[in-house]
Amino acid sequence: MAETLVKPSQSPAPRSAEPNILGTAYGVVLCVMLSVIALQAAILPASVWQGDEYDYFANIREHGLAFLSDRLLHWSPRPFSEIVIFAYGTLANAVHKPLAWIVLALTWLFCAAIAFVPFFRRSAAPIPMRLLIAVSLAAIFMLGHPSADLFYWPMGTIAHLPVLAAACGLILLKISNTLSLRAEALLLTLALASSEAGVFFGMLWLGMRGFEILSGRRTFPLGRSRWLLLPTGVGLCVFTVMIFNHRMGGSGFPFTPTHGHIRASLAAAFRPFLKTLFALQPDEMSSGSLFTRKALASGVVLKAILTGAFTALFMVCGIRPALRTLMAPALALSGTMYLTIAAAFYAFGFLCCQRHETFRLDFSILLVLLLAAGLSTILSAKFRISSDDRKRETTLQICALAGLLLFTGWTMRWRLSDLSLALAGLPLEEAAHDRVWASGLSAGTEMTYTQGTASPAFYYWRWEPGTYHVGGSGWEVQSAMRYFGKTTLHVLPPASLPPLPAVP
Repeated sequence: MAETLVKPSQSPAPRSAEPNILGTAYGVVLCVMLSVIALQAAILPASVWQGDEYDYFANIREHGLAFLSDRLLHWSPRPFSEIVIFAYGTLANAVHKPLAWIVLALTWLFCAAIAFVPFFRRSAAPIPMRLLIAVSLAAIFMLGHPSADLFYWPMGTIAHLPVLAAACGLILLKISNTLSLRAEALLLTLALASSEAGVFFGMLWLGMRGFEILSGRRTFPLGRSRWLLLPTGVGLCVFTVMIFNHRMGGSGFPFTPTHGHIRASLAAAFRPFLKTLFALQPDEMSSGSLFTRKALASGVVLKAILTGAFTALFMVCGIRPALRTLMAPALALSGTMYLTIAAAFYAFGFLCCQRHETFRLDFSILLVLLLAAGLSTILSAKFRISSDDRKRETTLQICALAGLLLFTGWTMRWRLSDLSLALAGLPLEEAAHDRVWASGLSAGTEMTYTQGTASPAFYYWRWEPGTYHVGGSGWEVQSAMRYFGKTTLHVLPPASLPPLPAVP
């Protein structure tokens, strides 16, 4: 395959018999998507540390770079995310502040740039449509499932969100026929260096690309693929360390029929994988619960709506990739979803954790994107869609905008009560965080841990109220005492707000 970028024919800006009305409709949908993102970003100041941050950052203070190397070699072979977290912990230790929401905001911005800026710069689609696709996808990634563990927990966000961003960037460039080998190599390297899920995705993608290159070597000189040596080398190194580090044994978790058994884990992953392809739901699934029938039914409808909306949008803006180019990305996405489920069964014995579920559901959205791109190619050829057919083009744009609004309204209805509660409780959350740090940094050997509202919108791990002492129970509580140098910690119950009326 040539590295030369092949761009689809330029489609003019959205037109219709009433261009002002259609332009207003674009603006309305764009504002709705931006509002969803803004509401989600507004509660970033409520983000908190868990036991992982207290333990990790205490180790940074005590052991420095030796701890980082130990993490990379024996626990978490994630070069990019581990280095970022190490830098974050070093800064937090120096300034004696958690900086959680600031680091999360910067991570969001970095991942948004990785996912959308290359597509926005290279795509030949009209600017309003490029903007709508990027903003809509960003909003959709936050909807249809719990998002606290992936978007509002620093250690989880830094490890997993870059993988989703890299995968999104690759898919958008792939379907718009603008993916260069250099961009492909850099995005794959980011995914491979961020988390184990990124290793699965990157190695599957590279395996398919290797097959494509070798099978077409007569028309594709092997020398042109030298950029792919970078992610291949990184992937092999990280994968080797991942296989041999002790965490793969899943020690410390209760035994189940799948725990520690590769074949049983692979077999058990099949049904959850199929359900993840179709379902969407707002319910917490991090403790091993399964998708309900309602989640499957609503997921099928919602993903069908989303497929139709993006198909119409792609037909209008000229995104019509060759069908053969979509197979490798689809297999890489599907394989990653399957292997992360199997890995959870193997390492934990059940489907843990929320961030993994959210990650897989967002990967299923990227599969919807590939399906829509394929349908755009098929239907555009069948109906001979062209930029001169203004009536059909207008109809497609209206269908796309209506579908995006319907999906967003339906899934935002699930999120609205938790989000409203989180916004109402934001002053309580910020006050609780300030009290924790003031108590932790105070003189003496005792401290009080004040909990916020623990809204499901951003935080779902509640600490059991009570008094704890060094050497006792509660790993996360022991980590907090160690970080602040205390011997006694009093955990207060979460603050409460009156529940909002249920959304009809």
